[in-house]
Amino acid sequence: MELTLQNLTKTFGPKTVLRDLSLTAGSGMCVGVLGRNGAGKSTFFNLLTNVLLPNQGQIVIDGEAMGETFPVAVKRRMGALVNQGYLVEELTAEEYLQFVARIYELPDAQARIASLLAHLLEDYDTVRGKRLSTFSTGMKQRVAIASCLLHRPELLILDEPFNGLDVFAADRVLSLLRSYQPQALTFISSHNLGHIEQLATHLLIIDESEVKFWGTMDEFAHGERADLGDALLQLLHPATNQAQDLTWLTSQR
Repeated sequence: MELTLQNLTKTFGPKTVLRDLSLTAGSGMCVGVLGRNGAGKSTFFNLLTNVLLPNQGQIVIDGEAMGETFPVAVKRRMGALVNQGYLVEELTAEEYLQFVARIYELPDAQARIASLLAHLLEDYDTVRGKRLSTFSTGMKQRVAIASCLLHRPELLILDEPFNGLDVFAADRVLSLLRSYQPQALTFISSHNLGHIEQLATHLLIIDESEVKFWGTMDEFAHGERADLGDALLQLLHPATNQAQDLTWLTSQR
């Protein structure tokens, strides 16, 4: 898949949330989307998934400009976890993925479902008969990730997929995403920059509604082994808050 974004702009009333975002990306690339809270990352993901419409610009997939409503055939090529995963919690994990399989018209998905859940849920044999409503936040997140991958999407969009995951669950998700990366174009955000460093081939950095960087990880680091967090802070140089007297916090009682 080849995705081209041409001068995407999104406003809410007088506020511009995203301005003139342009890029071209293709299969095998994993784009880490970074920025401060409120920088426009979630708006960007919602534009990619057709949840929001741009005020200006367009999205082009494999040479075809997308209109106000993406064709169903295009949506079937996408897998997305945006904002948070919404599950039908009266179902078991297996029943929910069977439901997802029917949406994507996958008649023989049972083997896929079993392998995904066994990989992502280390205690799956114990919980396979339980409803999703009894699952922890991290377990629900892993089922949501499985639902994004079940139909082998060509465009994978993951907004904070590691939320609620402990270090062991995060490692399982990382290994799965690394193995799947050559099959798709992936956009992913995470507050854990270590996860981005392990996955991303490219970075898209948004701040104050504008693109501050678009390019490869090597280009961002100028070919050096630099700490991603330090480099990000240097690029965005957040305004220093007026100094406050916080000695009350650290002084002896």
